[in-house]
Amino acid sequence: MSGASKSRVRQPDIQIGQALRWDVYDGAGVLLLRKGQVVGSATQLERLIGAGVYADTAALARSRNDAEAPPPGQVSALRQLMVARKRLDLLFGSLASMMENGTFIPQVMDIVRQIDLACTTEPNVAVAVILLRQEGRYATRHMVDVAIVIRLVARTMNLPRAQEDALVAAALTMNLSMVDLQDALKDQNGALTPAQREQLERHPSETCSMLAAAGVTDKVWLRSIAEHHEHVDGSGYPAKLKREALGPGGQLLCLADVFCARVTPAVYRPAVASNMALRSILLERGKSFDPVLAGQFIKTLGVFPPGLLVRLANGEIGIVAKMGETPNYPLVASIIGAQGVPLTIALRRDTNQDGYRIVETVDPKSFSTYVNMEAIWGAAASMN
Repeated sequence: MSGASKSRVRQPDIQIGQALRWDVYDGAGVLLLRKGQVVGSATQLERLIGAGVYADTAALARSRNDAEAPPPGQVSALRQLMVARKRLDLLFGSLASMMENGTFIPQVMDIVRQIDLACTTEPNVAVAVILLRQEGRYATRHMVDVAIVIRLVARTMNLPRAQEDALVAAALTMNLSMVDLQDALKDQNGALTPAQREQLERHPSETCSMLAAAGVTDKVWLRSIAEHHEHVDGSGYPAKLKREALGPGGQLLCLADVFCARVTPAVYRPAVASNMALRSILLERGKSFDPVLAGQFIKTLGVFPPGLLVRLANGEIGIVAKMGETPNYPLVASIIGAQGVPLTIALRRDTNQDGYRIVETVDPKSFSTYVNMEAIWGAAASMN
């Protein structure tokens, strides 16, 4: 490669459907994509990253550090969360040095504040991001998704702010010791190997040890991670704790972890529609999950969570935009007409009206249309 210094592009540097902020080159310096072009699919992104592509070092650094707030009155929850994902991925890439120099905890807490800003700005967008923006590295994306859910449920429960922040921080770091394994398991079709099972079952305690070594002393943060795979009936791990021995933080983390995992596809299983994932949590209350906390969890996300794909009685396909006056009848933004043709604008539909009742959820695998979130939620879902 000749000319200006170039650095390797990482997966979080490119957002599907967004204009590139720099030229992209292959390892030999051949221009592949010009600034302003768009990577349109996860397959294209994975192919580029797998082959190894490069961009101007200075331009790449600017885009990675571009986490400043948008203009006053124009805060975008979507942008904040996309940046939070990128920052967490970069943090995990520099984990050893950040833990050594004492910057790890401040960086985590700064991402906690960014997630709080996004959820405060537009909670509907925050939930929809989990369902509609599933690109990027799974392990770190999953932790940000769990953090979003934790923040929203904690606020519904009116938890003290310090406890809420500790729980969100726990979500962002709960799999600290098994990030690579989590990525591998998502793409693994066979059963866990004995070594993988052992690593999986010890990761709560290993993660707590790593956090303690980094200076984390908050008891809610550490205990929540230690117990986030325990179940109220004693069937969880690593300590097989039961009901009264469990703290609420670990149970909330467990609920959010399970929900976000179930709505994300993996090689070994398809994604479950978010309303069905919530229904399964309802059915498992008292066995896997504390029934009171499960109720709070479902109350927060709703019967039909924002971002869920649904088909209406008039044949249109739309996205749940927000709760309606009653939980069973949300407001939906129709984006595909009854004849299967994309609509030029998103049409608001009140599903409490007979012609717009929800008749079924739509499998995301059968839906290839890129969802323009800004068309549904406005500036709160802008990436500009």
